[in-house]
Amino acid sequence: MKYKLSVFTILLVGMAASAHAVDVGDINVTSSRAESAIASSSNTVTLIDRKSIERAHVENVVDLLKGQPGIVVSDTSGVGAKSQVDLGGYGETGAANSLVLIDGRRVNSPDLSGTDWTQIPVDQIERIEIVHGGGSALYGDGAVGGVINIITRIPEAGGHVAVSGGSFGSYAGAVSAGIDSDNARAEANLSTAKTDGYRQNSLFERFDVGARAESDLSSSLSVRIAGNYHRDRTGLPGPLTAAEAAVDRKQSNNPDDFAQTRDSFADAGIGWLNNGLELDLSGGLRDRKTHAEYVSFGGTSDSAIRTQSLRPKIIYTVQGNLPVRLLVGADLDRSRGNFEYGGAFPLPATSIKRDRSGVYGQFEIGSETGRWNGNLGLRSEHVRDRFSQAATSEVSSRKTAWDLGGTLLLTDALRLRLSSSQSFRFPLLDERYSFFSGTVDRVLKPQTGRHYTAALRYGFEHTWLEASFLRADLRDEIFYNPIGGFGFGANENYSDQTRHDLLMLAGHWKGGDMFQFGGNVTLSDATFRGGVYDGNAIPAVAAIRAAADWTADWSNLLQSVLRLTYVGSSYLISDQANARSQLPAYLLVDVVMSYHLAGMDLFARIDNLTNRKYSSYGVWSSFSGDNFYPAAGIGLRAGVSYQF
Repeated sequence: MKYKLSVFTILLVGMAASAHAVDVGDINVTSSRAESAIASSSNTVTLIDRKSIERAHVENVVDLLKGQPGIVVSDTSGVGAKSQVDLGGYGETGAANSLVLIDGRRVNSPDLSGTDWTQIPVDQIERIEIVHGGGSALYGDGAVGGVINIITRIPEAGGHVAVSGGSFGSYAGAVSAGIDSDNARAEANLSTAKTDGYRQNSLFERFDVGARAESDLSSSLSVRIAGNYHRDRTGLPGPLTAAEAAVDRKQSNNPDDFAQTRDSFADAGIGWLNNGLELDLSGGLRDRKTHAEYVSFGGTSDSAIRTQSLRPKIIYTVQGNLPVRLLVGADLDRSRGNFEYGGAFPLPATSIKRDRSGVYGQFEIGSETGRWNGNLGLRSEHVRDRFSQAATSEVSSRKTAWDLGGTLLLTDALRLRLSSSQSFRFPLLDERYSFFSGTVDRVLKPQTGRHYTAALRYGFEHTWLEASFLRADLRDEIFYNPIGGFGFGANENYSDQTRHDLLMLAGHWKGGDMFQFGGNVTLSDATFRGGVYDGNAIPAVAAIRAAADWTADWSNLLQSVLRLTYVGSSYLISDQANARSQLPAYLLVDVVMSYHLAGMDLFARIDNLTNRKYSSYGVWSSFSGDNFYPAAGIGLRAGVSYQF
C-alpha cells in the first residue's frame, strides 16, 4: 500500500483511538456471541461505553460512529436520517457488507434500504461494540467488514427528562421512568426530535416510544421482553452539481420529495444457567413500512416487510487448567413483504418472501491465567427468495464459513491477535430482482471472501496502543455497474478478485483529569485485482481517515471534549474507472461543554466549528454527471437533562 501522510496524520499517530473508544479489558458479547473479555477476542474490537456516549451529547447514533477506527459515515440528507456506515472500506456497498445488531437482534433490512439508524434513540444505549473483520461464521450473511452491536440499557429505578434545541430549528425531548425490585426490572421511554435541516427540504422529525422488562424467576431462570414503535418523516433534498453548490449549497432541486417510515418490533427471551450450562431462546417480530413520494419526477414507492426471527443457542463452559467453552446456535428468519411503485409510471405490485436459516458452532480453549486462547467457528446458512408479480419465481443459495484465531500475551503489557476466516453475502432482494421487468437475476452469485487479521496491543496503566492489519480478498463481489444492463446500470458480480486492506492505529493516554488524549488513524487500500478495472481504487473509499480527541475534566462539575475528524478524498460512487474528479477531503472540528450539578446536566455542543463546506457523499451518473450532497455547516445545540 502507498500513502501520502500529512503532518496532521503523523501527529494523530503520535497521539494515537478516539476518546470514545475505551480500554478493551471490558466485557463484550459480540465477538463471541457470549459474554467474555475483549482481551480474549482474536478480532480487533472497538467499544464505545456509556460514559463516552453521555459526554458526546449527540442527537443520533451515526454521530457516535463518525471518526471511529475503520468507519466512514456518508449522509445524503445532512441530518443523519439517510446515513450509510461503511465498516472496513467497502464504499457504496458498505451498508450491505456490515451487520448491525440491537441487543443481538439483526436490524439490517433484506433490501437495499439498509439500516435505519434513526430508530435507535441515543439515550437508550448502554454501549456499542464494533468487531472489525469477517464475522460470517458467527453471524452469517453480510458480516463481511464486521459487526456493530448496539446494546441497550438495563432497566433501572428512577428516570430522566431531557430537552434540547439549536440551529436549523432543531429541538428534541426525551423522558424515561423505571422500577427495580428484588427480582424484576422494567422501564418505559419516549422521545421525539425535529429539525428543519441545513438545506431546503431537509426537514426531519421522529417519534419513538418503547419499554423493556426482565425478571429473575429463580437463581437459574430469567425472562426478558422489549418493544419499540418508531415513526419518522424526512425530506429528500437530492444532489447538486458542483456549480449549483457553489451558487447556493442549501438549495434543493427536489423541494417536495419526502419519505416516511413506521417501524415497530417486539423481542423476548428466556435464559437458563446451571453448572456451566447456559440455554438461551430469543426471538421476535418486526414490522416495517415505508412510503416515499418523488414529486420531482411523479413517482411513489411503498414497501412493507414483516420479519419473524428465532435465535436459540446453547453454551457449555468447563473451568480448570484449560478452560473450554462450546457454543452452538441457530439463526432463523422469515420475511414477508410487498413492494409497489406508483405515480406517473406505475408498476405491478410485487410480493417477496425470504427464508434464512443458519446453524453455527464455536469452540474456545485457553489457559487458566488468560495468557493464551484459541477459537474455531463453523457455520452453514441457506437463503431462499421468492418473488411474485405476474408469475412466481424462486431462487435459493447455501454457503458455509469458518473462522480460526487466537491471542497470545507476549509480555505483561503486549498481546498478539491472529485470525483467519471466511465470509459471505447473499444478494439483497432488489439486487436479485427487477421490479421493472418482473424477472429474477439467476446469474448473480453470492459474494464470498477470505479474511486475515493480525494485531498487536500494548496496555500499561493509563496508556494503551493497538495496531491492526486486516485483509479481505473477495470473489464475486456484488457491486452496481453503471454501464451494465445494456448501458442502463445493473447489479453484478465483479469478474475477478477485489482486495480490501486496512491498517488501523488506535490508542489513548490519560495524563490526568485535564489531559486525556486519544486518536486513531485508518489507512485503507481497496482495489480491483484483475478484470476491466484492474488496479483501480474502489469508489467511495477514502485512503486516509483519522480522528483525535482531547477530553478535560476542569472540575468535578465541568467537562469539555474537543474532537477532530478527518476523511481523505475518494472517487465518486460509480466511478470504477477512476476517471472523474474526487470527493474532496474534509476536516471537522466539534466541541462539547457540559456542566453537572446534582442530578442535572447542562450541555452545549458546536458541530463543524470552522463551518467547513463539504460533502460526505458523492456519486457519478452517466445521465447527470457528478453529483454532491452538501453536509451541514456550523451548528449549535444546547440542552438540559435531569436524572431522578
